[in-house]
Amino acid sequence: RWARPCAGGGGGAGWARREAVCVCVGGVVGAAQGAPVRTEAVDIVDARGAGKLDWLMALLGQLNARHRGRRPSSPLPPDRAALARPGHSLLVTDLGPLDCLGTIEEGLGFDELLPHTVELSVADHGVRVLGLDTIVSLKRKSTHPKDRLVLPILGSEVARLVLARS
Repeated sequence: RWARPCAGGGGGAGWARREAVCVCVGGVVGAAQGAPVRTEAVDIVDARGAGKLDWLMALLGQLNARHRGRRPSSPLPPDRAALARPGHSLLVTDLGPLDCLGTIEEGLGFDELLPHTVELSVADHGVRVLGLDTIVSLKRKSTHPKDRLVLPILGSEVARLVLARS
């Protein structure tokens, strides 16, 4: 486990801010909460408001983000209009793959997901991540083979956490 629950909030630059502007979802969240899963990309569902979109565009600029699958000689930077829509922008950054998702399963966006998050400390900054129990619930409804394969692993981790709390 490379993340831990926050003792009292986070803060700082980059991913961490006092006001949540994105929610981390997907495999990296399972790994951060102790599940033995491997993933390539960091998946986020970001807030789509004007000021929050400014923050995201600035962060993507700092990370040298560009669309995946393009030749290095012709990079395509993120598109603000595309990021404002509910679709997905699959990017690569200087730190690795980053998927900016407008919505995930069942059309859930930032506002719907935020109440189902926990704050973890990553590099001493608070980061909002989707709770493991919510991830399991969403993956149970998924028809994607990759989601179905990881479900037993995530479910086992939820059960382990429940036992540890009791």
